[in-house]
Amino acid sequence: HSEVLWKDDYALGEMRYLMIAVIVPIYNTEKYLRETIDSVICQTLSFAEHIRLILLDDASTDGSFAICEQYQKQYPKQILVKHYDTNQGVSVLRNEGVRIAGEMGDELITFLDSDDKLADDAMEKAKMYFESHEDISVAAIAVKYFGTRDGEQRLNWRFQEMDVVDIKKQYTFPHYYVGGVFLRKRVLNELHFDETMNFWEDALAINQVIVSEGKYGLIQDTFYFYRKREDESSLVDTAWHKKERYTTLLSSGYGQLFAYSRKKHHRIIPYVQYMVAYHMRLMMMKSKQSIIEEILSEEELAALRDDVQKVLKKIKVKYILQIPTSLPIIEGMLSMRAGKQVRAKRVYKDNDCVLMYKGVELARMSERSVKLFHIIEDEGSEFNGMWRGRFCTPIYAMKKEDYIFAEHNGVRINSEEFICRKQIFILGKRLRCYYHAGFAIAIPKEWDRAVFGIHIAEADADILMNEIVFNEVRLIYFKGETEEHDEFEIDRDDEKDM
Repeated sequence: HSEVLWKDDYALGEMRYLMIAVIVPIYNTEKYLRETIDSVICQTLSFAEHIRLILLDDASTDGSFAICEQYQKQYPKQILVKHYDTNQGVSVLRNEGVRIAGEMGDELITFLDSDDKLADDAMEKAKMYFESHEDISVAAIAVKYFGTRDGEQRLNWRFQEMDVVDIKKQYTFPHYYVGGVFLRKRVLNELHFDETMNFWEDALAINQVIVSEGKYGLIQDTFYFYRKREDESSLVDTAWHKKERYTTLLSSGYGQLFAYSRKKHHRIIPYVQYMVAYHMRLMMMKSKQSIIEEILSEEELAALRDDVQKVLKKIKVKYILQIPTSLPIIEGMLSMRAGKQVRAKRVYKDNDCVLMYKGVELARMSERSVKLFHIIEDEGSEFNGMWRGRFCTPIYAMKKEDYIFAEHNGVRINSEEFICRKQIFILGKRLRCYYHAGFAIAIPKEWDRAVFGIHIAEADADILMNEIVFNEVRLIYFKGETEEHDEFEIDRDDEKDM
């Protein structure tokens, strides 16, 4: 059962302007909802002439529906409100919003989550874009974060590169999110959100349209603002703690997109292979491993590795190698795909160690960094008075015969080993052990700085890396801000879309 509030005298025949329908699924977001709605009403594009706001309340138990009613009474010709007595899920609401917009004859539709907001010129920029790109049926705006974290979404670099992505040529330009995506009514028959999925259903729906069209647009110089909540209660944040995120996603999400690509193009096109591989790296990040171990049993984890292998076997190695991520994740994906351990080849040249696989350069040792933490103060220790440090890079695990050294004004000092317990695990499998990565080094008091390097015994090679200013390290330690962190990729910027 549902209730619809709409002004009947706003007949379709009275419209004289291009109309943009904004579909807003709502569930218990009274704290943010007014800001969301106001961001649509206060657009530089006339709200009265060009914008229709479709508010779909999914049986909220707070004051969200009351807020919707208040706005609908204030703007009866621009705002439609639909309330559900029982919770339907975001996909049902989005599908209903698409149906309503289609029946109303709106030229464009877009999606806005009920705790997010749009830049005040987003609608105007979208209107101008589609008027000048008649062959484009789906286009997106860039994402910025606000709330507990600021910054831009990782994929925003695309908007500086071009305004139309031809996925046959630019297959490394993936798209994942639905917020701030605009679609023409002529492609709405290709747009459907899987109501059985509770994660990635938006990426699947939007990419079915993109795969069908073969291209999508990038609307520049405006933003969709995605709220990072203090309680991390958004669907994206909570999804990482659900088993479905690591299980059914592979078949329901990736599998459906593979099948759709085959239906439209008789093969899994490079764009789909790359965008799935790019997304899969998220579950292999260091920040996700403790969550996976917590929510999956050993049997479930083993089954997940098997499912991951099945997906990866459908993706060519060359697309995995193009993913901009850390070497352990690349090696982990290649290893799972092959069913055996795969490592990049180390090539020593130009006073450097280059990590390569099948002719593709993945990393260079000279671009890595040695870390110093503090001076050891323990009179009972053989390392008393020495600097403690670590070379815990994702690309290389030091051997017992390797060592770190420091150079200053032509003088070189070698370090001594300080045992390190750090390890890298991906989906329950150990990828790196950094037992020999820790070190202690006696730096003369008169040195204010030094360039650090690594001696790799197997190649008898000395590779210089970063310079360290000792007073800067002391200052950080004095402020209590030091953290014996790893240099592993965290990639938090991607968690909105994926």
